[in-house]
Amino acid sequence: MFYETVYIDLVFLVNFMMDLLLLSLLRGILRKACRWSRLCAGALAGAVWACVAVTVVMPGWMELTGSAAAAMGMTALAFRERNIKAIFFMSFFLLGLSFFLSGLVNLVYYHTGAGYYMQRGGVPSYILFPVIGIGGAAVRKGGKLFWRYQSVQRQLCRVTLYYRGKSIGLTGFVDTGNQLYDPYQGRPVQIVWEDSLKGFFSEDQNFLYVPYHSVGKTDGLLKGFTADEIVIVLSERVYRRYKPFIALSPDPLNRQGRYQMILHPDILAEDGAAGRSVCNK
Repeated sequence: MFYETVYIDLVFLVNFMMDLLLLSLLRGILRKACRWSRLCAGALAGAVWACVAVTVVMPGWMELTGSAAAAMGMTALAFRERNIKAIFFMSFFLLGLSFFLSGLVNLVYYHTGAGYYMQRGGVPSYILFPVIGIGGAAVRKGGKLFWRYQSVQRQLCRVTLYYRGKSIGLTGFVDTGNQLYDPYQGRPVQIVWEDSLKGFFSEDQNFLYVPYHSVGKTDGLLKGFTADEIVIVLSERVYRRYKPFIALSPDPLNRQGRYQMILHPDILAEDGAAGRSVCNK
């Protein structure tokens, strides 16, 4: 009969540190508010389960069920979550992070020769910790990019501009950093890339000028005009404004061309800005 020596204190410590790392990554990716003491409580639960799993012989289905239950307990403890759907979602995400990092370590260990040299004593085993750290940093960065993309997507909207019997459809971006008002009537200014309105104006078009300043340019003037109407569709709500002031930017507003107009947030907060729901007939 073959016996394997298990150092339970080492199992506990390694799993506690790894579970703490995973919960910390999960907190950053999901942008959940959580104290380190709560994360430690969740990591402690995971470490205890790991010790049980290596010391008690159990069938595969029971070990799998126990791992899923442990993940749910860890997330519930760490984030004080009581909604069962949210617990299932976070547990699934936690297990996914665990599989990703363990797969990354296995990739380095078995497919780069690192495992061979570790077994021969030529390379210390703790060389795998930077791999885990790099993988964790990559996951966290990916989560930040995802949420940044989602944030931009939530602020994008469909815009239709009407002027002198003409209309044009544009993609707008609601930018809280746009605090520009026209100096004539104090209206919030919407900024449009000038090239996107080619052919929109007649030859006798008159423009007003709005002073502005931005990063890299202390003072400048933007030519603008008063449109007849602007209709904004944002988050399945319609906002209709009359006589909006539109300024023209000679430069593109977005390098990727994802939007052609920057909307002032006040245009959604005027009287009647609660909007109305879009009706699909």
